[in-house]
Amino acid sequence: MKEGKVARDPEGTKRAILKAAEEVFADKGFAGATISEISRKSGASGPLILFHFQNKEGLYESVKDGIVDRWRDKLQPKPIPVGAGPEFVSDMIEVAFSFYRDNPRMVRMANWGRLEGDDAPWGGEEDIHHWYESSIKEAQSRGEIRNDVSPLTITAMVCGTVHVWWEFHGHMEEHVRQGSYSEVKDDDYLEQITAIILKGLTP
Repeated sequence: MKEGKVARDPEGTKRAILKAAEEVFADKGFAGATISEISRKSGASGPLILFHFQNKEGLYESVKDGIVDRWRDKLQPKPIPVGAGPEFVSDMIEVAFSFYRDNPRMVRMANWGRLEGDDAPWGGEEDIHHWYESSIKEAQSRGEIRNDVSPLTITAMVCGTVHVWWEFHGHMEEHVRQGSYSEVKDDDYLEQITAIILKGLTP
């Protein structure tokens, strides 16, 4: 991207910077990422990056906000209809599964964050989890799913089974190649974990 073009398209410039920054933060973590490398990847100068995002911390938070926005757009939070508790859990699993599959840099960034001592929820993430909790409680109050399992436990089961599959996907494929396990296709894994979780939550 040339500087002249950048000046005429500030929103396009910001998108290019955020895309490049997401790649660099995913590859090197916050501590290892540099504005100079993000500048090279995005085609925007270092001063221009700082003009848009103030500093590396601001850029990092903006990248995380963008990922959470994509997650929220995919979820499309809304009240769940009466009788749709199991369908809500099934959708929760499917959306998480496809989002993790399509956003591998999110997993790497989250892992880097934990290694660097950052366990704080990403901006906007709490709103999604409040929606998860209130929706699960609503379904439980209507007797559609078990009410002796906490919403946090249900969310952890969903996110945990999805996260492990995509974080260690290559590792598990290697086990299959070495003959330790028979192959399980992604769609089969999704179907199996959905059936197990839903059966376990049946009142």
